[in-house]
Amino acid sequence: MEHYDILIIGGGVAGIAAAKAAGGARVLLAESRPQLGGVLLQCAHHGFGKDKSGTEYAAELLQDFPEEITLALNTTVLSVSENRTALLSGRGFGRKRIGFSRLILATGCREIPMGALPIAGTRPKGVYTAGQMQELMNLHGFVPEGPAVILGSGDLGLIMARQLAQAGIDVTLVEKKDSCGGMTRNRRCLEEYPIRLLCSDTIREVRGYPHITGCVTASGECLPCKTLLIAAGMVPERELVSHLGNPDWLHICGNCCAVHPMVEAVANEGKQAGIAATEKLGGAL
Repeated sequence: MEHYDILIIGGGVAGIAAAKAAGGARVLLAESRPQLGGVLLQCAHHGFGKDKSGTEYAAELLQDFPEEITLALNTTVLSVSENRTALLSGRGFGRKRIGFSRLILATGCREIPMGALPIAGTRPKGVYTAGQMQELMNLHGFVPEGPAVILGSGDLGLIMARQLAQAGIDVTLVEKKDSCGGMTRNRRCLEEYPIRLLCSDTIREVRGYPHITGCVTASGECLPCKTLLIAAGMVPERELVSHLGNPDWLHICGNCCAVHPMVEAVANEGKQAGIAATEKLGGAL
């Protein structure tokens, strides 16, 4: 069985930073997508680093990436065991079990889907998470039908409200809190575009089948729509190691530790994890 000093799971910001910081160690970086960069690759908007887009920030982060690091792209880590082995499966890498001395989890976070919310009705076509729509529009050139309703006015909800409005689509934001969320720079879209904001409200029902035709708010208003985006928040993705407890060989960093509002904090946390894992190896190097 092949053995690595450090196994890094996740090739987004935290995973890349951890790999670059793990100097001198034999490192395997496993990423389920075909290239490194994670969610940055679908972020066309600016605001990363010094006003870069997500792809620009990823490209800068990948500069001087160590050639000696083994990359397993299009590869999913299926399980991690207490005896410090992991089962991997992927295109090109195959299906194999490897051993490791230390593990860095950098799997990021996942979106809360509509199925996790108390929304009545069917599950028609035209319902997406905000991140799914971001990927469809920016990587695949997809343009959804309008009008659109977005549940949640956090940063991702506001970013997608702006992008839909720029595409000429009527947008309504529904926010359960009494005020809009998100950073100031993202809230500016409410001033720059005719985006309607409904606060202190939520969606209680979707209508239409097989395609969505509208949704009903808790206040009773019926909002016609052909696209519904769920931007209800993010949850750290840690299920892969949830059964392990807290072993001293496990390092968790980035958004799978806690959801960060700024990408620089994710990169710094990944870097610190790479340094810590290497230092813990000690004389093994």
